[in-house]
Amino acid sequence: MLTKYVLRAIIGIVCLFAGVTASAVEYKEYKRTRLEKEYFEISYDRTEVRITTFEDDDTYTSVYPRSSLEADEGKIYSDGRLLFDEKGLVVDEQYFYYDDIVDSRIMSEEKVVTITFYTRKPSPSQTTKFKRGNLVVAGEPLTVKEDDFVRGMVLAVGSDVDVLGEVNRDVISILGDVYIGPDAVARGDVAAVDGRIDVASDASVYGEVYDVDRRNIRLRLRFSRGLRDWDFLNNLTYDRVDGLGLNLGVQYQDHDSLLPTFMVQMGYAFNSERWRYETGLEQTILRDPAVAAGGRIYRRLATDDDWLIGEDENTAFALLATEDFRDYYQAEGGNLYVKVRPRHDIDIESGYRLEETRWLDARRHLWSLFGGSKLFPENFNTVNDAFRAASIAEIDTTNIGVLYASASWDTRDKADPFDRSAWYATVDLEWSHDSFSSDFDYRRYVIGVRRYQKINRRAALITRGVYGGSDGYLPMYKRFFLGGLGTLRGYDHKEFMGTRFWLANTEYRINFPRIEAAISIFWDVGQIANEHKLDGSIDIKNNLGLALYLEDDFKVSLAKRLDRSFDDNPIFYVRLDHIF
Repeated sequence: MLTKYVLRAIIGIVCLFAGVTASAVEYKEYKRTRLEKEYFEISYDRTEVRITTFEDDDTYTSVYPRSSLEADEGKIYSDGRLLFDEKGLVVDEQYFYYDDIVDSRIMSEEKVVTITFYTRKPSPSQTTKFKRGNLVVAGEPLTVKEDDFVRGMVLAVGSDVDVLGEVNRDVISILGDVYIGPDAVARGDVAAVDGRIDVASDASVYGEVYDVDRRNIRLRLRFSRGLRDWDFLNNLTYDRVDGLGLNLGVQYQDHDSLLPTFMVQMGYAFNSERWRYETGLEQTILRDPAVAAGGRIYRRLATDDDWLIGEDENTAFALLATEDFRDYYQAEGGNLYVKVRPRHDIDIESGYRLEETRWLDARRHLWSLFGGSKLFPENFNTVNDAFRAASIAEIDTTNIGVLYASASWDTRDKADPFDRSAWYATVDLEWSHDSFSSDFDYRRYVIGVRRYQKINRRAALITRGVYGGSDGYLPMYKRFFLGGLGTLRGYDHKEFMGTRFWLANTEYRINFPRIEAAISIFWDVGQIANEHKLDGSIDIKNNLGLALYLEDDFKVSLAKRLDRSFDDNPIFYVRLDHIF
């Protein structure tokens, strides 16, 4: 089964990948530029320290016992001889200034650690000191705070180094200790000349740790850093089809390298007695702009209702109140895709997906905490009986293969979408055809735009427009539904089904002072047609309502339909999210 989907998916996606992989760049090993030259060098082992300076074609090396070195107020001496002060290394009254250091390199060989500092060859017009984002301190403790980012290297002379934030290059202390704190990041190497190195177990050190007195620390740190790249996945689901579902898995993701991201997850649905699984691999191709390619193989409980309500919120309603707002089918197959992020607020994905579908009946007698004797409704219960019966047989006997593309533009504050004026726009396209190993022939597209307009610090206007359309024959689970939660809130949930629709929502929200609460008035309007044009012959549905927000996410609303005066009782909804 899996082999069949893999082979078909590879054939279907070759054309999509061809153009992208051709544009991939090759990452070359870093080479020092010709303008940089060796400046001075510190080599040390368990017993002695060697300092070498490079001047034109001459080199000069001095050897000092480690026991002879001492630090005093930013200066380092060996038996009374000054070696370092607050300005730089001193050799025969000649200075090698810290400000002239542009880079460093740390290496070890036969239990000797060598730190080489580089400077830049001055051009004829060069008259100023070199500044390359390095942080150098002499004689007092050096601390990189939690929110700090040091673009270059960190060097402490005669003092300790505490890294609690992020350092982009090497971390070095001469006659001081080095501490890399929890959640800190050191992207270069770490070395301490006659000092101790401590690294928190959840810190990230991307280079080597050179501690000549504890050689095994290098292996321990690499293992600890690796653990931070692993995420342990677990989630609990509850719905009217699978009942209780428990899913466990792991994901490996290293944001700072070209290693692929890998995930595998396995779960079991206790009421439908079915195993669920998903495994995927994603490889970064380009960093700027961000381009990645990947694929997944899965057997999952699928739904096209994510735009109405998320899985976590729906699980809460099912557990608490015998309410399940989503319809389901089983999808077994896989997909291959390419992702592009041309800028931080734009995401684009295109790919090929092939699935074998299965119909699943609802378990109507499932337990819920406050449900009492209430039963869960049937799966797709709002669809008329004749079309639903034909669609059940169709879902059980067909495969669906699609080329798809999606894009989003999101300028919102993710923590609080109502905090400032912003845009959120999405486009989703699907094309199914028999040449894609599909039993269906259709084109389906959805375009949505939201505007969060801040009126003042207490008021905001939120508007949304959505249009969905299709050509060809849409199976039941790919058709559009309007009414109730997330759409026309004065109507029964998923009361209307169609192959094309438009929807507009407008909400004016006022925040209360000094408390985490808000009130709003909203108006929903829309039109939907089933294999018919959206023209004057199709009724326009609309409703008016009020909503109360508590804290960030909890919302209650009451809405009344306006298109008739009978059977128009207000509809009450509770939301655990602040989307429409």
